Amino acid sequence: MQISQFSKEQKIFLEDIQSSTSFLAMLEALEGISFFVKDISFRLVFANPYFFRRLGLKSEVELLRKDDFQLFPEPLARKFRKDDQAVISSGQPLTGLVELFLNQQGIPAWYQTNKFPVFDKKGNAIGVMGTVQRYEKSGLNVSRDEMVEAFIKEISKDVAKPFSIFQLAEKIGISHRQLNRRFKFATGLSPQQFQVRKRIEKACELLKDTRKTLVEIGYNLGFCDQSAFTAQFRKRMSMTPRQYRIQYGQV
Repeated sequence: MQISQFSKEQKIFLEDIQSSTSFLAMLEALEGISFFVKDISFRLVFANPYFFRRLGLKSEVELLRKDDFQLFPEPLARKFRKDDQAVISSGQPLTGLVELFLNQQGIPAWYQTNKFPVFDKKGNAIGVMGTVQRYEKSGLNVSRDEMVEAFIKEISKDVAKPFSIFQLAEKIGISHRQLNRRFKFATGLSPQQFQVRKRIEKACELLKDTRKTLVEIGYNLGFCDQSAFTAQFRKRMSMTPRQYRIQYGQV
């Protein structure tokens, strides 16, 4: 939000405060939420402890003036840079980005990212700031919608098994249109997106802990061929299955 969009009272308050006052102290105290600020060259200038600790760093100083390409795998860094460029060039925020990332152990987890432009006093975008936190809404137990939970249990029984939304909706006693709407509201994903998410999570497990070939894994998870498996995996994990196995495989 630009300063011109604030009310008169808000403007007076913001103009009177010190930039280094308790707002930054509050961000330092956030738990479970990573906060960052980057300059116009996409280098980090602020990060709270939760952000740098997730990277295995001991202090903010260790990442200041570094960019994403120095901190993350290249495919992820490219994705982050593309989003940052969009925010700065448009002057508009990107919110509610739900993406599948890896933790330090190579285990996939869903995160929600919000990015906002940082403006100078003349209204020019001079950077980007944002938050990243675990996206808990896609889990099984977050919904109080019994129909949605029943559907999730059905498609989770065998992630490789193709399913018909019409048939499963009928099985649990709801129309497919109602199911689609309620599922999206409860999880943030469509039923098909949820199934792919489960397949990719299972693929990571098999790549890490077994010696099965990529062809076997893709076929066992219901992908029509290895290229389709690789394309879906790369789209969500920002690396190929082979790259994932080389980096995180334990066998």
